[in-house]
Amino acid sequence: MRDTRGLTRLLPAGLAAVAVAGTMVAVAVFTGTNDKAAAQDTAVAGGPGGTIVKSTTPAAPVKKAPKATKYQFQNARPAVGTLAAGQEVKLGPGLYFKTKGTQWAVISRQPGEPAYEPFGWRQTVGNANIGDGTDPGMQSVGGTVSSVFKSSQAATVVYTVGTKAWYGKIYRLAGITGWVESSAQVTPLTPQNSRSNGVFVYDAQGKLLKRFGGGADPLAR
Repeated sequence: MRDTRGLTRLLPAGLAAVAVAGTMVAVAVFTGTNDKAAAQDTAVAGGPGGTIVKSTTPAAPVKKAPKATKYQFQNARPAVGTLAAGQEVKLGPGLYFKTKGTQWAVISRQPGEPAYEPFGWRQTVGNANIGDGTDPGMQSVGGTVSSVFKSSQAATVVYTVGTKAWYGKIYRLAGITGWVESSAQVTPLTPQNSRSNGVFVYDAQGKLLKRFGGGADPLAR
């Protein structure tokens, strides 16, 4: 029997499901960047700093204090890699990512059970369900999260759960032009903490390109 504890798929369209021991136990709606509460959460602490003192000479401009971040990063930023067409790479304990033509899959190979794809083989090109494919979304199996999306500029991906943040390992998919895969080992998602998680995508200059989920921008300047 396959153990599907901690299996979650969060989609940009807004639906997440968590399966425990093979039984669907919870379904939550995620509104992404359109959620008013999430939009409010994007404000981070910070503002004008220093004290203005009256003087007979012109005062120097008051410098703004750097924006604070509520996140504690758990790892260093990995280098960006390239995954050859039809090849696979390990994501986490017993989990692998592989492409086949313009399809991709997360493959589970756990001791004592046959290999299988928790989310099936997902189509990229020609899949009307994912729109233009640029929204990151997220799959989660236990503490392994991954995202597959279209972006020629993505250079950094950050995953957040609560007040913790992790840099994702990015692979450019040679077999699916313009697409990337990212993954990280994070605090396992549950129905209780899944509303506090997010995915943030940046270009090489640190500009925020895309985001999914709630919370403040972890790399806000």
